[in-house]
Amino acid sequence: MKLFNFLSDSKPPLIAQSVNDLVAMVDRAGQMFSAATGYLLENEPLEVDLGEMDEDVNTRERLIRKAVLEHVAVNPQLELSFSLLMVSIVQDAERMGDLAKSIAKAAALADAPRMGRHTGKLADIRDTVQSLFPLVRETFVAGDGAGARRVMDLHEDVKEHVGELLEALASADDVTPNQALVLGIGARMIGRVSSHLSNIVSAVALPFDQVRGPLGRSDA
Repeated sequence: MKLFNFLSDSKPPLIAQSVNDLVAMVDRAGQMFSAATGYLLENEPLEVDLGEMDEDVNTRERLIRKAVLEHVAVNPQLELSFSLLMVSIVQDAERMGDLAKSIAKAAALADAPRMGRHTGKLADIRDTVQSLFPLVRETFVAGDGAGARRVMDLHEDVKEHVGELLEALASADDVTPNQALVLGIGARMIGRVSSHLSNIVSAVALPFDQVRGPLGRSDA
């Protein structure tokens, strides 16, 4: 069963709240990603508390798991597939908060401002991933299968570009070892965020048994 087959139906209160919490997790992770990558790629000061923001993400994850458990305990026959999907994809939403913190930690390792062609290429990749957050939100809420596949296709592009950048950094003679390390870690973490966003919308585009599986999951 695909998620969009029943998103438009009237949902029990606990399930409806879980949807709202997941959307809020994606929104908050998007804010964290923007701040962390601005610090990494534009040398902007990190003026938000990523740890505090991540705690909000983690709290909502716990609320979703609790709500799903309570719902299944009371009425296991209603929205069972949706409940199982939520338990699966909430992991992806939670991981994005951790990755944003890791991006900021990578930036903190730098011994000089990040600039140059490799930074520019990573900034382009970041821009694509940043644009996925509202697309994922809209696609998930609307149960838009075509929109979900667009997100998944864009992730495949991101994965390819990350791989190309890592190969370039491995043999580049115009960056210091420190810069290559920082940009390489940053590229890998940005690619992982894209992967988690793709996993979330795979619930809309794919049958339940393929969500976060070989067809739904594309590691970056």
